[in-house]
Amino acid sequence: MSGRVLVVDDVPTNRLLLRAKLSSAYYDVVVAENGTRALELARSEQPDMIMLDVMMPDIDGFTVCSILKSQEETAHIPVIMVTSLDTPEERIRGLEVGADDFLSKPFNDLALFARVRNLMRMKMMFDELRLRDMTSRELGLTDYISEQDMEPEVGGPILLAPRCQREGEEWDAFLRDRLNVPTILTSSEREALNLARLELPDCFVVHQHLMEGGDGLRFVSALRARPETRQSAIILVVENGDIQTAAKGLDLGASDYIEAPFDPSELVARIRSQLRRKRYSDWLRSSVRNGLKMAVIDPLTGIYNRRYAAQHMNRVMERAREIDGLFAVMMIDLDKFKVINDRYGHDAGDAVLREFSRRLQENIRGVDLVARFGGEEFFVAMPDVDQLAAAAAAERIRGAIEGAPFILPHGAGEAHVTVSIGVAIADSSDEDAEAIIRRADLALFESKEGGRNRVSFFAQAA
Repeated sequence: MSGRVLVVDDVPTNRLLLRAKLSSAYYDVVVAENGTRALELARSEQPDMIMLDVMMPDIDGFTVCSILKSQEETAHIPVIMVTSLDTPEERIRGLEVGADDFLSKPFNDLALFARVRNLMRMKMMFDELRLRDMTSRELGLTDYISEQDMEPEVGGPILLAPRCQREGEEWDAFLRDRLNVPTILTSSEREALNLARLELPDCFVVHQHLMEGGDGLRFVSALRARPETRQSAIILVVENGDIQTAAKGLDLGASDYIEAPFDPSELVARIRSQLRRKRYSDWLRSSVRNGLKMAVIDPLTGIYNRRYAAQHMNRVMERAREIDGLFAVMMIDLDKFKVINDRYGHDAGDAVLREFSRRLQENIRGVDLVARFGGEEFFVAMPDVDQLAAAAAAERIRGAIEGAPFILPHGAGEAHVTVSIGVAIADSSDEDAEAIIRRADLALFESKEGGRNRVSFFAQAA
């Protein structure tokens, strides 16, 4: 996972060391020698992450972080604070001014890269949500709201999965005392999984060793795999110094980790930070979903319409230019759809279109965009994919439609439906969205002419 990292440190050897470590993992590194320069580069370079030294001669790291998090253009950038004084007080102060994580000098490479990967994934998710929110605002459908405008606490609850009953009761007592949210104390991995599905907690605090022989890492993985808990915050509690487990937990989907024994105030600060972040991401999802319904959502299928797709294509192309990457556009048409309307009626045709849209969305990624262009013609934009990945996705969609019959309403039986798909691959040099779509349309025509129920690429059509 590549990305741009801004390293801020007033000591040249520290900058060189971090630059070498990150560059060896293929991150693009920008450096700043003081807080003032860091603020300038954060605005101009828009890095994916900032590694910020606490002690600096002009402006200390806490002040720099507070300024970054208060400004719209930099508030979304994750900040790791780097300190040689690794105390609970410093960590709590940093979390309170908006820092996302901490690293202590000298660096442990495993901890460094695990935290960087974790925050890069978070940044990519927020970028996608903010991109879609920006599109909505440009269409005049929603108003801007920043992460700082959100209240730091969500309504809860917080689910606690401790190592033992006594420890869980201690967590429960100080969290109830300091956070205005309900807590749920669990006694086993199985109970925690069941309650997670029923109660839908906003945050989980999970020890690496659970009661009754449960596995905290397995629990974290299960939470991230389930749609109903995928967006929840997860804080993994690891035994003091167990960096390997902490790194593995972050890679499995934990939002953050804390080393036991810990200061209760630090856990509270980390939970507040995670809840604030979750509420902002929930608001972005809700804003995009609700704000688009009347103007850019197709009322029959519930997916985006051509108007939204046209706006979103501009963002996809901007993303490709930023990373010098590839993206794919698909045009999809239901084969001989008129026959269904003529034989079974328009109610049946509408039911087929709704079911087709559902299957289509199940077989694309969360970052992909699907839209109905009109009638039985559909569009998919896939950022950051090459021809091999696009071909696999197109075949998956084609197989999902052909693989099972469509049940028709009013007892009319079932219909066997197939689709033809045309795909165009574009890169950072492409600047005309309509031209890219026309290339996918030409490939779609090739699929139709070639017998339907197949995938064609623009190069073949050409």
